[in-house]
Amino acid sequence: LRARARTAERVLLDAYERAVRGRERAVVALDGRNRLVSEAAARLASPQVLEALERGVRAWGRGSGTGSGRAAGESYEISLPEDAGCTVEITPVRHEGRALGLVAVLAPRPVESAPALPRPGSASVGRSVPWRHAVAQATALARTAGPLLVVGERGTGKTTLALELLDGTAPLVVDAAESPELGLGVPPAEGWGRAGDRPLLLRHAERLAQPDIAALNSLLDERPDVHLVATYTPGPAPGPCLQRLLDTLAARSVTLPALRERPEDIRELLPALAPAPAPGSPPLTWTLDALRALEQHPWPGNVTELAHLVRALASQRRICGPVRRGELPDPVREGPAGRNLSPMELAERAAILEALRRHGGNKARAAAALGIARATLYRKLRGYQGRDASITQKLP
Repeated sequence: LRARARTAERVLLDAYERAVRGRERAVVALDGRNRLVSEAAARLASPQVLEALERGVRAWGRGSGTGSGRAAGESYEISLPEDAGCTVEITPVRHEGRALGLVAVLAPRPVESAPALPRPGSASVGRSVPWRHAVAQATALARTAGPLLVVGERGTGKTTLALELLDGTAPLVVDAAESPELGLGVPPAEGWGRAGDRPLLLRHAERLAQPDIAALNSLLDERPDVHLVATYTPGPAPGPCLQRLLDTLAARSVTLPALRERPEDIRELLPALAPAPAPGSPPLTWTLDALRALEQHPWPGNVTELAHLVRALASQRRICGPVRRGELPDPVREGPAGRNLSPMELAERAAILEALRRHGGNKARAAAALGIARATLYRKLRGYQGRDASITQKLP
């Protein structure tokens, strides 16, 4: 490369080699025609970052030249995309007073400077069987090559789990709810599509525009091992193109349980969701009656709804001591309204009670005899107890 290079290219190559100082430094050198990228930079810089640097060097080249006001080695600023995940230090490359290009040294963006994403609690919080099973399944899939689809109701913690699975990889995060047309079919998408490159976290796949869905379908056909984690909230029936995408990802998908299906995790979630108390102030605590009200509430907004309630109480309370049931919002304090079971639910309940009777109240054996998961049996029993108080005493 050096033997075939012209003088300007050799100067750029020399500047690049001086900046690299080994394989672990993330360095990009550009002159508008050539691009030199170190291995560390290839892992850290997304295609959007590289394009921003290209635009910067072209703009600087048009405005700089012999006699310009910038001195050799002077720092130069280029704006990177908000979700770049890295910072950049720019140094112009000059030779005999003439501007040749730029050398960019990249560094991971500190966590506190990264764009904030809603993280209602930690994916490691929760000891219930449904939650532990879902997290273990997602973790196992994330350790192997290929995409991963995280499915669940709104607020169940899909993004939180995805971020923990991608911890340390500086993923490119895009949200179809904020911008349905992401342009995944254009060349920048190729940067994360290659195996081993920066992974993509795609939030709200159900909001994707049709061209992006088609681009993802094509990409998955060509590269089945693409490093992609997508979150999906079920809703109206998907169109044919989105259904094809869901069918492709079905073999590598995990469904997170709703909070009402794991109420035993609420007591563990509460301290994780509460903000840190002011210096000298005690942490937020709860009376047993308040805890029972929280565990009986159906939580249509799941962990996100619980997080909002906890933070509101922590910021608005003007009294000391544990949170009492009377301080909770009316729907939570009063509990779910009871209703009679439907004929189908009555028949299902009768079958479950009979199976429990035959197996002496052993829920694991009853679930196996019914051909359902034990977690499903627990969920149905809780649902019956919450909606028809007359059967509470009959359940083992």
